[in-house]
Amino acid sequence: METFTVEAIVLDTKNFGDSNKVVTLFSKEYGKLEANAYGCRRSRSPISGAMQMFNHISAELSRGSQVDTIREADILNFYDALTKDLERLAYASLFFEIVNRMTLPHEQSLETFYLLKNSLPVLSKRNPKVAALIGACQFMETSGVQLNFERCVHCGAKIDGDAAISLLEGGAVCMNCVDYVEYCRPYPEGLRKTFETLLSFDWREETRLNFNSKQLNTAEKFLMEYIRFVLGGELKSMQFIRDFLL
Repeated sequence: METFTVEAIVLDTKNFGDSNKVVTLFSKEYGKLEANAYGCRRSRSPISGAMQMFNHISAELSRGSQVDTIREADILNFYDALTKDLERLAYASLFFEIVNRMTLPHEQSLETFYLLKNSLPVLSKRNPKVAALIGACQFMETSGVQLNFERCVHCGAKIDGDAAISLLEGGAVCMNCVDYVEYCRPYPEGLRKTFETLLSFDWREETRLNFNSKQLNTAEKFLMEYIRFVLGGELKSMQFIRDFLL
């Protein structure tokens, strides 16, 4: 039986049977993987502690004809603050759901792996809404479906001041081109600068971010609408946030 070892972030877990889980990992080596963790819901299972969402783990898996199996797992980093605070849990889940929904199995992406890994300490300590928005913006940028925030999608001119933006066309539209592009909406300078700040955030630094609630709410609303547009459906975690936190 072939076995292999990965360094991974636990993206999602689902219970099945009396004591098992299906665990979705985003691994450094192979990208997104889905594996069965048999017996991990038993209190004496040696892998029970590692099979929790948001854990950074090292795991040994065995290849299966359809689904792999997790044999051993050790916790490298555990962020219990994310499971003890409802707001942190909700926004961390939102970011992880976006990554889970927009990645395909077995497609390695070091950018995504390190984005998940580096975001976890920030999600557990700083404003979780800000951290989740940063993570979502930067993930969309690396995934290849990010909107063009800085240049007009019609003529290529650099956006300066207030402009418009079109989800259908994939980005900002300068005022000279707004009559030639369908389904435009206002794109004020403040929103553009907010997105520029989110995209340039360095997770490794204690960077100070000064956003007011209006800026955050506007950026969140716009980005979530775009992600729904790309996915063609609602995010469960966003619905939870609207129902219980807003």
